[in-house]
Amino acid sequence: MECCLGQGELIRVDGGKEGVTLRCSSGTVWLTCGNGVDYLLHAGKSFAVAANQVAVVEALHAAECTLVKPLSKLSPVQRPAIRLAAC
Repeated sequence: MECCLGQGELIRVDGGKEGVTLRCSSGTVWLTCGNGVDYLLHAGKSFAVAANQVAVVEALHAAECTLVKPLSKLSPVQRPAIRLAAC
């Protein structure tokens, strides 16, 4: 699933049962997942949201991101994620 965020917009990313990877394709996003560490993702960088984990993502500048999750634990192929919720 592709997501376009304007500066200051927030989304909630749910890792679900299998986890999900957030890939930043343009701009810069700030991400926190409650572990006491904040992350900045610039274009070309990714972050894996673990299974049963939730992250909050904010665009520091206009940004485009893609959410993908694995087809199975045995397959490196990924498919679009569907667990995206507005904050």
